[in-house]
Amino acid sequence: MTYLYAGLLGLALAVTVRIGLPGLPLLLAVAVVFAVRALRRRDQDLEPRNDVERWIFGTYANWALYNYEYVPDNILVPNYDSTPILLGGRRGPYNSVEQRQYFLNMLDSPWDIHSKRELLETVEYMSTGPGFQRCLTKADQAWELCRCTQLLAVAFRLGWISRQDMVRRSCRVGKLIQKTFSGWQEMSESFLARCLQWMEDPSLGADMRRAIHRALWLRPDSPYNLPWDLPLD
Repeated sequence: MTYLYAGLLGLALAVTVRIGLPGLPLLLAVAVVFAVRALRRRDQDLEPRNDVERWIFGTYANWALYNYEYVPDNILVPNYDSTPILLGGRRGPYNSVEQRQYFLNMLDSPWDIHSKRELLETVEYMSTGPGFQRCLTKADQAWELCRCTQLLAVAFRLGWISRQDMVRRSCRVGKLIQKTFSGWQEMSESFLARCLQWMEDPSLGADMRRAIHRALWLRPDSPYNLPWDLPLD
């Protein structure tokens, strides 16, 4: 298909040079095809490739859809029914300078994380260390564990770890999540409860989180449709 597009572009350029402006519509049409194809491919490498990756996404889906994209005035667009499911939440491309800076800013505040080492240490602290061990409620446990897979997705998007390493580490956390909660409902509702507390409900952000929670149960492509006890190997 790539060769076909290249051939069409070459033909369009030749026609434009040969006959002038009458060939311009053909050149523009081919340019549009290239643009649409580029936009479609922009996110393909960030889409979950299998059920394991989709399951992992489900553990931080509320955060991912909330942080998907901002409009210029920094207001979230509530299109949760159709927001793409992408690893790390944000749209591509994978090496986008803008998105990379977004993730670096996020890690800086409120996480105070500035390196791969600090991020992985934080994941360990919240999953198998004191961060999780000191949890007193299901809401606290969900808040710690689900943000671990979130951070690992961010590490992948920054290029700090490979996709394979992200999946391996996320599966390790995912098994803890499976043991801690009875299913998607308990996990998602526990996470939402702690999230609303963190966002100082009532607030616009809290209302958006509730809307995302509802949308995730209604979407036909929701990771919540996957078996809770899906083998994470």
